[in-house]
Amino acid sequence: MDSEIDVYELLGVSVEASDKELTKAYRVKALQHHPDKNRNNPNAAKLFHDIKAAYDMLSDPQLRSDYDDKRRASLAKRQRLDALSSQRKRMKSQLEKDERDARHSRDQERARTHDEAARFRDETRRDEARRDKQMREHVQREEVMEEVDEMDRSVRVRWSGATHDRESLARVFAVFGELEEVAVAPSHSGRQSALLVYKSVAAAHALMNTRAPGAEVAAFERFWAAGAEPRSVHGVSGTKMPGDGPRLPANEATRDSEQGRRVRIPNISAIDVRSLPGANMSFSDFESLTLMRMRLYQDSLAK
Repeated sequence: MDSEIDVYELLGVSVEASDKELTKAYRVKALQHHPDKNRNNPNAAKLFHDIKAAYDMLSDPQLRSDYDDKRRASLAKRQRLDALSSQRKRMKSQLEKDERDARHSRDQERARTHDEAARFRDETRRDEARRDKQMREHVQREEVMEEVDEMDRSVRVRWSGATHDRESLARVFAVFGELEEVAVAPSHSGRQSALLVYKSVAAAHALMNTRAPGAEVAAFERFWAAGAEPRSVHGVSGTKMPGDGPRLPANEATRDSEQGRRVRIPNISAIDVRSLPGANMSFSDFESLTLMRMRLYQDSLAK
């Protein structure tokens, strides 16, 4: 008989069955599985033999006691294995859950990294665009300043009494804008004069047109270095200023410049030299401007 067969299950009785219950159960099973009644079943003889062996074992008190001890040990072992199997199943389920959670966390982290990288690229593009815009505006401002003649950005001041040098004049007149140069002319008969060259024509315009000059500024007489308000100031004031010349005569020629703009060529014979910028400057002012320009040229060579 196979050792794995449970004889109680084979006879169909409980572990607490009495001898009488065992005998009755054996007779029923023996009649039911007798080979003569199960000729078509090739396993009928073996099953009938196992039923007989199970009854013989349980009928003997000693053999039954030994079998019960082995059966309880086997059941306890099976229960332990089942418990371990359940524990392994729980551990497997937990490991699978941990793996799913870790995968989900990795996906979230990758998504956050992707979003942060996208934000960083967008911020970098915005910063580059902002720097490009600032650079273009700076270049445009430089080009505008370069297009304005130095004389258009220059104001001549005259005073008497107090003594001023380049530093004190720069302190007084820097409130209107950044100064490029201050040239002080030699004094004549107690009166002094200086030339103020601003970096922008707007600053020079602000000085010449201030309606409420402070006490320090009011002590100075102010004149455009060119002798009259320059045409470039019109773009600052936004209005057409008195003294604008008439339209060019019809006989004036035009040609194309390198920048593609139409450049007017005046009739030189019609120019009044007295109307040229700076024609009415005093010799001392002209000398101061010349010395200032020589100093600026030397500074540029030193750089």
